[in-house]
Amino acid sequence: MKKLMLASILICLALVAGCHSRSQTPKTDKYMQKDNRAETDIQAEAATGNKNHKISVLMDIGDDNLSQAQIDQRQQLNKWMGNDLVGMLNKAGYGANLIENRSQYKSGTYLLKVTIVKYNAGSKAARIVVGFGAGAVSLDTRYELFAPSGNLVLSDEHGVGSSIEWTSCARKLNKQTLKAVTAKLK
Repeated sequence: MKKLMLASILICLALVAGCHSRSQTPKTDKYMQKDNRAETDIQAEAATGNKNHKISVLMDIGDDNLSQAQIDQRQQLNKWMGNDLVGMLNKAGYGANLIENRSQYKSGTYLLKVTIVKYNAGSKAARIVVGFGAGAVSLDTRYELFAPSGNLVLSDEHGVGSSIEWTSCARKLNKQTLKAVTAKLK
């Protein structure tokens, strides 16, 4: 009986260790494809009257005191979130474009700056094997919307967690940001 229990524990440990990636960097290959899920509730509200609003989106990885692996994670997350947010803004009727730094900002447009405050990639192996929220991904962001005059008109922080995938957190935060921007610019 003890040998059977020991063998099953060793098999479980081997499965968990085998599923663990050496790098916590999100694998973006399959996630970088265009996501065509409709955000009809937000788009329907936003599509009227937004053609006059041009928005430059600036993504920021946040804290500079991170390891190189964490910086790489945040850069990949920023790339995915930025492209997704620009797509959502364009679908909602805004003229949005992604900029890499503040010097690319064109005056006369709104500036939406999104900063990653905290990111925990979690453990995919724990999500698969244990479930029930183990190994969950968490993501906190802060966004600031500046008017064409340069005045701060909107600022807030949001945080979400998911036991599914990191893209779920990013998508949820982008939806919340779009909803807040739409409410402010009505």
